[in-house]
Amino acid sequence: MSDRSDARGAVTVERIAVWGAAALVVAAVAALVGPGAAFAESTPSTAFEGSYDDASGTVTVTHAGGEALTTGNTDRVALVVTDADNGTATRLYWANESRGLPITAGDSFTVDDPSVDADGDGNYLDADGSVGFYLAPDDTVEVVWTGRLTGAPETRTATLDTFTVGNATG
Repeated sequence: MSDRSDARGAVTVERIAVWGAAALVVAAVAALVGPGAAFAESTPSTAFEGSYDDASGTVTVTHAGGEALTTGNTDRVALVVTDADNGTATRLYWANESRGLPITAGDSFTVDDPSVDADGDGNYLDADGSVGFYLAPDDTVEVVWTGRLTGAPETRTATLDTFTVGNATG
C-alpha cells in the first residue's frame, strides 16, 4: 500500500510541475503578444509634404522625414487623388514590393492632370502618374500605406497623410 501512495504522490508532484510550466509559458506568450498587439494598430512614423503647382497642373508629395518605407514594412504605397467636384477617385501606385521601395526622406511622387503639357513635348502625361480629371482647389490627395510592421500579426492599410489641393498643398 505504501508503494501505491508514493506513486500517487509522485504523479501529483508531476502534475503540479507540468501545470506550473504551462502557466509560465502562457504568461511568457501573453507578455510577448501584449506589446506586439500595439504594432497591429501602428503605422510607420513618417512625415509627408504636399505642394501644388498651378502652372504645371501638378501635385508633388514628398517623404519629408521619419521612418523609411521598405520591403520589410511595406507592401505598397499609393496616392488616392479625389476630385472634389464629383467624388471621382484615382489610385496611383507610388511603390510596391517589386518597384520603388524603399521610399526615404526626399523621395517624391508627382501627379499631373491632362490639361497641361508642362514640358511642351505634345504629351500631356508629364509626371510619375496622371489623373483623369483637372486638378483644382479642394481636390484631395491621400498617402495610403499597406504593410506590416515588425511584430504585427497581419497586414493592414492606413492613410498616412492627406493634402487638399490649394490648401495644405499651397
